[in-house]
Order: sequence, then C-alpha cells, then structure tokens
Amino acid sequence: MKYPIKLKRIILTLFLCIGLFEVSIAGSCPDGSDPIKSVSEDGTYFVFNCGAAKNSASQTNDKTTPTKKRTFAKSPEIKSHSADLDVKNHEVVFSPVVLNELLNRVVSKLDYDFSKHKLARNVKDLSCAFNIERVFYGNSELGELEGWNLAEGAITIKNANVEFSNRSSWNMEGLSTDTKYLRDEVNIKLTEDGHFVGRMAYFGRLIKEGEVPVEPLYVTLTKHKRSKPINLKNLRNSAELWIDVEDWQGGAMFVSNCI
Repeated sequence: MKYPIKLKRIILTLFLCIGLFEVSIAGSCPDGSDPIKSVSEDGTYFVFNCGAAKNSASQTNDKTTPTKKRTFAKSPEIKSHSADLDVKNHEVVFSPVVLNELLNRVVSKLDYDFSKHKLARNVKDLSCAFNIERVFYGNSELGELEGWNLAEGAITIKNANVEFSNRSSWNMEGLSTDTKYLRDEVNIKLTEDGHFVGRMAYFGRLIKEGEVPVEPLYVTLTKHKRSKPINLKNLRNSAELWIDVEDWQGGAMFVSNCI
C-alpha cells in the first residue's frame, strides 16, 4: 500500500517524536533507572512507569477499587473452669471473747436498747448488798455455782437506774482493781418485774501475780430464764440474777438486804 508523501512525512514525524520522547524519559526515574515501557489498556499508546510509580499507581488503584468485606477468625471461647464458678459460703464461728472484741470496735461497749423493756417507775430509793459468784459449765449444762465472790459491795436503785457504790469492787486482781469499771463502765436499769438489763464490764478470770493484765469482757444482762428477780413488794427475799458470759463460765448476781 502506497501512502501520499504528505502522510509519510506525518508518520515519520510521529515516530521521531516517540523516539525523542523515549530518549527524554530515559533515566528520568528518581532512583536513576529507566522507566518501564508498556502498552496502555486499550492498546493505542505506550505507557512508561518507574517501579515506584507503578507501585504507587497500584496502591492508588487499590484505593479506588471497592473493598471487600473482611471476615476475621473468631477468637477461641474461654470457658471458665467449673472450680472458678463453684463459690461456697462457710460459716465463721467466733469465740465469745473475739466476738465481743469485734462488736466493741463497731458500737459503744455499753450501748443498749432499753426501749424493748418496761422499766420500773416510782420505785423508792433503795440500797442493797450484792455479790457475784462464778457459774462453771464444765461439768453440767445447768452450771454449778463455785461459791466464791468475783465482785461484791453495794448497789443503789433510783427508779430504774442501778449504780454501784464506791465501796464496791472486783476481786479478780489485774485491771479489775481500778474502781472506774464499776463506777463508769456500767449501764444497767431495773425492769418493773425485778430484772437487771443492760451492759457492764465484767472480769471473769483471776489474774495471778506476774500474769499479763486482761481487758474486761462487756456482757449483756437479760431476763435470764434461771433468774429469780427482785421482789419489789417483798424486799426481804434475795434475788438471784444470772448472767451469760462464755461457754464455760457465767455469773450469778445475788441482791439482798435492800432498805
């Protein structure tokens, strides 16, 4: 096929331009290498790309390509061991001494709610003798009176208020010799049916010479089932007021000779 001279010149010029273009871009990549020649997607022209540019173009194309939803492998389930879920509650039993100490840290040692009792009223002032004997429970559930005085002296009763006189004392040595325990560490009242209720410092253990002094227990006086209350209508009869202290020991307060 023969082309007109004019057309030949145009084709020749085009090839010259392409050659010049290829020469001009030779060694023009940033790293000094020659661009890579390839054919365009539609096959009508050449494309020159540097390696980095190609990668960049590829990255650009990746960005424009719709991304597929990715799925991730599920993490393995962590199953709790049955022992971790097996929670057991255990009842804790404190000795009376420890329980008393714990309670004293939370509330006042002498706090007592007298509102649950009917207290004595219009009782003339009384002065009575008293003594406290220890009850031993080691040999019998009913307890045995040991026959010696832990404390002794006199008490005064004014309406419902019960106070120990200055000549009253504990006989347990150690801290019990301090008269403040019967003077200040007592919160007791008389009920209308003749019982003492409230709280008081109590020394149930004899401290021998050389032994470490022991703090008193703070016991609660209640309407004990074994008590014989004060008969306000016949004061000649002695009263016997039992006190719960510990598993192995208790006390009995005898009140007599009221005038």
